[in-house]
Amino acid sequence: FPPEPPTKTTLHRTLTGMSNAFSPQEFEEAGCAVCAELVPLKELTLKSDLDDKLDYSPLVVAGVTRRERLTKDDPIAEVDGPIFDTKCVHICVTCESALHRRVRPTFSLANHLWVGEVPWQLKGLSFAEQMLVARIRHNRCVVRVASGRGKLSANAICYGQPITKIYDT
Repeated sequence: FPPEPPTKTTLHRTLTGMSNAFSPQEFEEAGCAVCAELVPLKELTLKSDLDDKLDYSPLVVAGVTRRERLTKDDPIAEVDGPIFDTKCVHICVTCESALHRRVRPTFSLANHLWVGEVPWQLKGLSFAEQMLVARIRHNRCVVRVASGRGKLSANAICYGQPITKIYDT
């Protein structure tokens, strides 16, 4: 004790490793076009590079999507073709491997997880406005643990919103 001072090689290796670990490529994220999850960029492949290699037929599902209707007279129509997030240009490794096996990925938008584009009228709502739009209200589930203190276990209870009561008052 005290330890020997680090050599120049050790200092160089340490600083190079640290600068590589903090480089933007290590922690930047982008969305997957199939599942719409945020994934680190190093785990994504450009969709355009995979278009000729992958079969997107598992992502074609009837009754999942709807085109936006601007009036009540507009017909109800589905979005044609495979279900992708149109704003994303990458595919994650998990979805890519499932599509290579010609299987629909578990968390793909085609598994009835597609919501579509959020209309401009619903962007930037206050909390109270969001609660009025919500169809269900989440309540927390608190469990008493052995030490006598409360512990939050999950958002497990959901109640229907009484929209007509709120609207009429």
